[in-house]
Amino acid sequence: MGLKTLTYTSRASIDIKARDVLDIHQIALELNALDGITGLLAFDGTRFLQILEGAPEAIDDLMARLHADRRHSAIEIRHEQAIARRSFPEWSMQLVRVSAGYLRARAELGSVLPPGVAPGVRALILGMSDGLSRSFEME
Repeated sequence: MGLKTLTYTSRASIDIKARDVLDIHQIALELNALDGITGLLAFDGTRFLQILEGAPEAIDDLMARLHADRRHSAIEIRHEQAIARRSFPEWSMQLVRVSAGYLRARAELGSVLPPGVAPGVRALILGMSDGLSRSFEME
């Protein structure tokens, strides 16, 4: 069975609460385990960055559900490709809260990544932490 990875960012709704983020994480843990999806969800208080890994059909179905979720908007696919192995095989969905500052966000994300994450995936995540933490500094 083939696998794919998809990474996206999105903007949290203006009225999102801490409880909403916990609910998102809990539901992701449960449903992703059932669907064979693994990955990482990072949140800086304003933006989400999520990396998904799994069967292409499962990822596509999840993305359809995410597009309908009113707790976030402005979903932007940042990376999508077929993969031979998972970078997060043990994480049905790990939630990482990061600081809004770029350097702190980068260090926080880097400190929680599993040692087996491929160097290319690690570089992608750390490079995208810039967009996650600085995305609203210009607005």
